[in-house]
Amino acid sequence: MSEVEAADKRLRSWLRKSGRPANYGKNYGAVDDEDEYDNVMRKAEGEEDPEDNIPSTAVRMAKRFRRFMCALLGGIVAIAVGALLAYVYIRSAPDDISFVTIGDWGCGPDNCNVPKAAPQGFHHGSEHQLKVSEAMATTAKNIASKFVLALGDNFYWRGVQSVDDPLWKSVWEDRFQQESLRTPWYAILGNHDHYGNPEAQIDFAREDRDCKVFKHCPSRWILPRYWYSKLLSSSQRSFSALFVFLDTVIIAEGSSADIAREKASLGQLSNDDLKKWESWAEQRRVMAKLQLQWLEHTLNSSKADWIVVAGHYPIFSGGEHGNTPELQEVVKPLLERYKVDAYLCGHDHTLQHLRSDGIDYFVSGAGALQGEYTPLAESLFGTIENGFMAHRIGPDRMDVSVISGSGRTLYRAFIRRRRKLHEKPKEGKMEEEWDEGEKDLEDVPRSVFRII
Repeated sequence: MSEVEAADKRLRSWLRKSGRPANYGKNYGAVDDEDEYDNVMRKAEGEEDPEDNIPSTAVRMAKRFRRFMCALLGGIVAIAVGALLAYVYIRSAPDDISFVTIGDWGCGPDNCNVPKAAPQGFHHGSEHQLKVSEAMATTAKNIASKFVLALGDNFYWRGVQSVDDPLWKSVWEDRFQQESLRTPWYAILGNHDHYGNPEAQIDFAREDRDCKVFKHCPSRWILPRYWYSKLLSSSQRSFSALFVFLDTVIIAEGSSADIAREKASLGQLSNDDLKKWESWAEQRRVMAKLQLQWLEHTLNSSKADWIVVAGHYPIFSGGEHGNTPELQEVVKPLLERYKVDAYLCGHDHTLQHLRSDGIDYFVSGAGALQGEYTPLAESLFGTIENGFMAHRIGPDRMDVSVISGSGRTLYRAFIRRRRKLHEKPKEGKMEEEWDEGEKDLEDVPRSVFRII
C-alpha cells in the first residue's frame, strides 16, 4: 500500500469514528472550514494538534483574526495600487502629437434643463460637464496636449444663433478657461449645432476672431467650414498626421431627419424648428455629394504617416443611437481603402472603443450627458460614465486613454500605424498646414450653403 493510499485510509477511518460521512473532507470537495480540515488531517495522521490545550473556539477565532488582518492589509495595498494606476496617464515623448477629445459637451449653467420625465442621463448635464472639464484640464497638462478635438453638439439644444450668442461664454469660454485647455480647439458640427445657426460657429473663427479661411487661425476656436482637414507634424518633423473633419450630419441625411423628428417629440425642437430643418434637405444633399468627393480626394492624395478621421455620428456604436447606416455605406469603404488608422466621433453619450476590418473606432460622446450602452460584435470597451479621451501619436503607435469625469483611467488601447510610406514630411516648418483639398469647394455657388 502506498503512502497516499495509507493516508487516505487513515482519514476515512477517522471520519467513520467521528461520525462524519465518508465523503466529508477537503479532498472530496466538502470542507467549508479550512481549520477544521487541518485538524481532520492531523488526527488522521496521528499527529497532536499543537494548540489542543487551547479551547477550540479561541483557536478558530485567533486564526480567523489573523486571516482577516492579512486580507485587510492585502486589500488596502491592492486599493492603493489600483488608485495609483487609475491616475497614471499616457506620457508624451518630446516628439509626440498629443491631444484630447470631447464630444456632446455643450451644457452650460442654464441651457440643458430638461423635464423630470426626461431620461435620467439627461439630468445634471451642467454638473457633469464641469467635472469633465476639470479632469480634462489635468490630463491635458500631464500629457502636454497640443490641441482639443471637439466632436460636435457643442451647444445644446439648438446650437448658437450668432457670434455674439451668450452661450459662447457660458458654455465654452467660462468652463474651459484652464491654461492647459487654452490651445486650439478643432471643432466639428453635431446635429444640435445644425438646429441653430451652424454658420455662426464657422464665422466665430473666420470673422469675429479675424481668421481667414485656409490660413493659420489665432483663435482657439477653429472651424473654417463645414468640413476641412489639418496636416500636423511632430515637433522634430519625424512623422506627420492628417486629421480629416467631416460634417456627418450632412452626409447621413436620412438618419439626421429621423433624429430631428425625435428631438421635436422630446420638446428640444419646436415645430417651426423642424420645418426649417426639413426645408434645407436639398441643400444638404448637394453638400453631401461634394463632401464625399472631397473626402476621397483628400485621403487619396495624402502622404501623411497617420490619418485620423473625425465626425459627429458614429459608424459603429453600441450606444443609444447605434450604427449610422449611411456612413457604413459611403464613408467606411473609403476609410478601409485608404488605410485610415482611426475614426473619432461622439453623438452617443458613451465612451467606446470598437474595431472592424483593421480600423479602430472611438466614441467620445460623454462630455456632459449619459446614454445607453449594449456591446456589439465589434466592441472592445464601453461605458456610460461621463468623461473624455486622451491620445498620443508617436512614429508607429497611437496610445488612447479613456478617462472619467473623476480623472480615473477606465481603459487604454494601443494602435499600430497602418500606412507604410517611404516619403517623409517636407523639409521646413511643418507643424501646421491646411490641406489644399479644401480649395475644391471654392467654385461651389454660395447658394448651396445655408445663409440664416
